[in-house]
Amino acid sequence: MSFILGLVSAAVLMFLALVSAYQWGFALISLLWPRFRSHGSEGAAVKFLIMIPAHNEEVGLPDTLTSIAAVQYPRELLDVLVVADRCTDATNRVAREAGVICFERIRGEGVKGAAVAWGIQEASRNGLKFDALIILDADTRINPELLNAFSKGICQGHKVQQAFNYLSNPWETAFTRVIAVTSMLKNGLFYTGKSLIGLSGMLQGTGMCLERAIVEQYGWNAFSVGEDWEFSVSLFLAGERIYFNPDAMIYARESSGVRQASRQRLRWATGRYAVTGTGVWRLIRKGVEKRSVLLLDAAVTLLCPNYSTQASLALMSCAVTWYLRSYEVWMALFPISVALAVSLAAFFALGILKTESPLRALAGIPFMLIFLPWRLGIEIIGLLGFGRKDWGRSARDTSRP
Repeated sequence: MSFILGLVSAAVLMFLALVSAYQWGFALISLLWPRFRSHGSEGAAVKFLIMIPAHNEEVGLPDTLTSIAAVQYPRELLDVLVVADRCTDATNRVAREAGVICFERIRGEGVKGAAVAWGIQEASRNGLKFDALIILDADTRINPELLNAFSKGICQGHKVQQAFNYLSNPWETAFTRVIAVTSMLKNGLFYTGKSLIGLSGMLQGTGMCLERAIVEQYGWNAFSVGEDWEFSVSLFLAGERIYFNPDAMIYARESSGVRQASRQRLRWATGRYAVTGTGVWRLIRKGVEKRSVLLLDAAVTLLCPNYSTQASLALMSCAVTWYLRSYEVWMALFPISVALAVSLAAFFALGILKTESPLRALAGIPFMLIFLPWRLGIEIIGLLGFGRKDWGRSARDTSRP
């Protein structure tokens, strides 16, 4: 038994060490590179269409539409379309009272990707003109400079962009404080670092900007519960890049606790593992064939577990290797486990410092005792494929922060 535990521990530690080095590399780039960055070209007059697929979002939609109305961008260069997807509430009325376009989808497959594809088809059929399409969730607020940032990205030649996805309620509960830090780890350090050296990001479901040529060539062909990652892989394989735009900020409302977040996180985990299972090998195969660093890096990104999974694995490795330390052949594994756990703790601390309020972020640390086991359980269930198969509104505390 000790031999098997030792082999498994060594394999896990080797994997975690590679992932940690990979993450730290991009984090250091994100911290050091801006000192040498040039400002680049300014944006141009780009006509945007913001599409909001919404399933029973009458409560959250008004805040989203209000934030769009406050955008610092010429009004004649912006249209807003709400796709009220199989709604049984007043989502359509809220949209029309706000003065935006609303298409009602009353039948069809109950997944977000299907609603997006239908919305694109209806926009074309109704003659809506745009240079770029932005897909935004109905619980998302946008930074007033979002469209200027996307416009600048388009001017620089980026046909597919992903916004910096942060929280609109980061300090509401202990749960949101932890998510605020992990969001900063992902967006402010990892994807920002990748972007600065020309590597691709990944679409994140909301805050996605597609140039019209991309929409016309590919439409929307991802219909799984992991539609954003699925579409990302299809774009990579077609030779496209995804530019993570660190200047394009959006703020999504996070669930207040694990009970409200479980359904959504399980759906995401199931979708991500399904895409990873089919997409990684296709990316590696084509990356080797084309000698493409971009494709190989995308495959590595798909394979990397989220921060909470890494932390859970590191802590479990510490416990197992402490038990194995009395065996001479495995005694070196314990200090390695501790070093990796310290590295991940330091990475989390860096995320805390990157938030706008490190002291409030620190207050979420005790909640990690609940968060890590919960998140690991979600990942295991998702890996086994037991996530939801349809698109539904996630339970949230709808009080405004």
